[in-house]
Amino acid sequence: MAGHFATDLCHGSLPIILAYMYQEGRLTSYSAVALLMMTNTILNAVIQPLAGNLADSKPRPYLMSIGILCAFLGVMFIGITQNQILLYALVCLNGIGAALFHPAGAKMANTFGGAKLGKSMSIFSVGGNAGMAMGPFYFTFFYVLFGLDATLSMCIPGLIIISVYMLKNRYYVVALEHHNKEVKKKSVDENLQENIKGFLILTGVLFVRSAGWFSFVSFLSLYYMHNLHINDEVATLLNGVVCTVGAIATLLGGTISDKVGFNKIITYASIGSVPFIALFTQTNSAVIATLLLLPFAFLFFTAMSPTVVVGQKFLCKHVGMASGFTIGLSMSFGGLVSPLMGKLGDIYGIEYTMYGVAVFIALAAIGTLFIPKVEK
Repeated sequence: MAGHFATDLCHGSLPIILAYMYQEGRLTSYSAVALLMMTNTILNAVIQPLAGNLADSKPRPYLMSIGILCAFLGVMFIGITQNQILLYALVCLNGIGAALFHPAGAKMANTFGGAKLGKSMSIFSVGGNAGMAMGPFYFTFFYVLFGLDATLSMCIPGLIIISVYMLKNRYYVVALEHHNKEVKKKSVDENLQENIKGFLILTGVLFVRSAGWFSFVSFLSLYYMHNLHINDEVATLLNGVVCTVGAIATLLGGTISDKVGFNKIITYASIGSVPFIALFTQTNSAVIATLLLLPFAFLFFTAMSPTVVVGQKFLCKHVGMASGFTIGLSMSFGGLVSPLMGKLGDIYGIEYTMYGVAVFIALAAIGTLFIPKVEK
């Protein structure tokens, strides 16, 4: 959980850092912001499944530490660099860090989850959500004091967590080896088969879902600034508030899904979120918009942990790779779509970007109806 927090603290602060760079004239268009976010996700998308395969083939808990290191190195220097090539390289490095951490971290959560996979995965996921939520607050605090030089502060949490992980590396190796033996024995005894078709349907739903969410978080601060006329600092903090609500929902969603059923939580929460994002696009009041975003974020994130568990159940013999797809690759797809959403905002206005977000969220909600059921 702590490692996920440190990794996603860096990733969660990236849209806010880019928004401030846009406000200070370092970036000149919405498309430029979106292109950087896309750059961040391209290597992420390619590496996540490969990192998942590495995590499955042999216990490699050190991948978590390498991921955290790359994640904070990729953002801590972007505020001080003036070189565009270096800027893109650093943003790519952050994406690589996230790609290395997530499959290894999710496999670790699965290892210690036992019979309560939903709760275990929710605890792991809430670490990431908390990092995404705290990223805007963390960076904005230092930005007020130091301006864009505040990106240098992004290394602090990561260095602390890496130190702890390296001390416990041997313990993690032993736990993973024991878990892998148990999984192999269970697969033989119960003749477990992987559901490739179900996994592909789930991945497709997550692709559409991520296209909506990634575009949403990339442009939410700018939407508040330019359409709802909120000042820069407040707009970035509101982004963090939405993610905080999401973190709480993630923790509850996984715990409840262990009792109610993973498919039910995914479907009900996804469909329930649609009216709130649709109404959000129709209001000109920042207060009403925020009141609508709170239940939207809660319901959207309630479905997060169950989707990861369902993916792991579909690919029960390749948990790391399943996690690489459900946590990483599917979310990275949103980064590939966001430049198009940014271009839409440049041409027609950023409100049309939010209309597109609402469409993606609605389509993903409908798609959850077709995900095959798994046992609790």
